[in-house]
Amino acid sequence: MQIKIHRGVNQIGGCITEIKSKKARILIDIGTNLPTCESKVKVNVYKISKKCDAVFISHYHLDHIGEYMKVKKDVPIYIGEQAKEVFTIYQRKMKEPNIAEVTQEHLDRLKTFQTFKQDVPIVIKDLKLTPIRIDHSAFDSYMFLIENEDKRILHTGDFRTHGHISKDISQIFKDIKNIDVIICEHTTLSRLDETFVSELMLQKEAVNLIKNNKYVFIMCASTNIDRIASFYHANKEVGNKLFICDDYQKEILNYITETSKKYEDYYDFSEVQSFDRRLYKEMVDNGFCMLVRSNYFSKKFINSPNFKDNLFIYSQWLGYLKGSSADKNISEFVPKEYYYLHTSGHATAQGIIEVCNIIKPKIIIPIHGENSKDFDKLELPYQVKHLKNKKKFKVKIKKEMKEK
Repeated sequence: MQIKIHRGVNQIGGCITEIKSKKARILIDIGTNLPTCESKVKVNVYKISKKCDAVFISHYHLDHIGEYMKVKKDVPIYIGEQAKEVFTIYQRKMKEPNIAEVTQEHLDRLKTFQTFKQDVPIVIKDLKLTPIRIDHSAFDSYMFLIENEDKRILHTGDFRTHGHISKDISQIFKDIKNIDVIICEHTTLSRLDETFVSELMLQKEAVNLIKNNKYVFIMCASTNIDRIASFYHANKEVGNKLFICDDYQKEILNYITETSKKYEDYYDFSEVQSFDRRLYKEMVDNGFCMLVRSNYFSKKFINSPNFKDNLFIYSQWLGYLKGSSADKNISEFVPKEYYYLHTSGHATAQGIIEVCNIIKPKIIIPIHGENSKDFDKLELPYQVKHLKNKKKFKVKIKKEMKEK
């Protein structure tokens, strides 16, 4: 097999990976560059997709799916079943005036996406691809195991080991052995001085905050379902407060509730209520948690004299608030006094080491990180061949390759 990283080395996001066998050629992720990315790597998605048999999307973040309109129309695009619906709801919202440049054509193309199921292989000529559901800040995210004859590649997409569904990471990887190459994200390796809490620890801290503050506003990504679940269950533990959102967010949470019963009640958001004027008195009297966004609807509540002694929890990346990556809409919306309660959707150094220790790849190809040399900082339990910093490269997996 051959591997070509079209984009994603020494940059976070914008990922496009090509895997080619004797008979098949696929792309994994077709992301747009993040707004703050300084990369000058240009990729003609239409041109490279013309030669492909299929495109597989690991999750619905735009830095992994954003170029989907440029894929040649007769090339099938695959994505997780729940991920497709959540992204469709999100794109419908973005189609509203003055929000984003999303058209009906975008939604029509999305309808053509094919879906895959967890652990159910898809055969593309002489390639077998198996989706492996993994934890990330996007719901229904996947790694991909790609096999051809006796060669095996694991593409991690974006993942973490400190979320709810990754409590037993060894169980997730129990059947993944003899990996020749792991194409591995390393977003956090340039920030080894940061401390990342688990989603469970975040939820426990949220309990105390909600208990001690009558009116709580929470800003987190509308599609970060695990984060919403953390605050929702923290609020339920406190006991008597409404959990409020707008109609758009409620549509997403209703869909997740209906399609996630196999995860017991963790993703049961049936007690979340979309705002209704009839709830207003109960909100004033008993308090509430409200999911907010940088829009006029949310500002009305935050600035209301009835809720003046409120707590604003900011649960997103701090880079959106300040510095070169700041988002004006977010930075102007978030009040000067806020409580920061967040954890990364990406694997920590220890998480990457844990995964590598389980699957023992012969080669590591770093993607989705600021510097591929950051992998040299890891103390892996065994030696691997490590591909150094190159914008574009091919890797031939030879049958006789051995571990160092």
